[in-house]
Amino acid sequence: MEINLAKLYNMNRLDLDTEVKLENIDSKLIKRLENVKIKGYLKYTLSEEIEINLHVTGTMYLDDAITLEEITHDFAFDINEIYNENDENFAKLTKNNQNTLDINEILWQNIVLEVPISKTLNSGLKMQGKGWELNS
Repeated sequence: MEINLAKLYNMNRLDLDTEVKLENIDSKLIKRLENVKIKGYLKYTLSEEIEINLHVTGTMYLDDAITLEEITHDFAFDINEIYNENDENFAKLTKNNQNTLDINEILWQNIVLEVPISKTLNSGLKMQGKGWELNS
């Protein structure tokens, strides 16, 4: 999702309440993402910083740790960050001569932190899975 920085500078605050499509996922753990919704605001402060306050929810599809079947994992987290326009990290997020801020990179960095180390839907020992079965 791209934010027009000129619009943000003129309005000083931009409220967001939308669903975001994150495609081209480069992860071996996350198969796909669905229903990624963001709600919050971006604010241009008097100290020439961009304050980002967002609440993000969605569903990620992962492989079950035991059976390798596809399972879902719901996530919800808050992003509260402040970027200085002269910061090196901020320059990596801007496009088109620094007139557009791409918040998909910020979202992706925070979604990756929400991936569980291991998740399974099986509470007990299951004797079969994707491509295998225990006979004895």
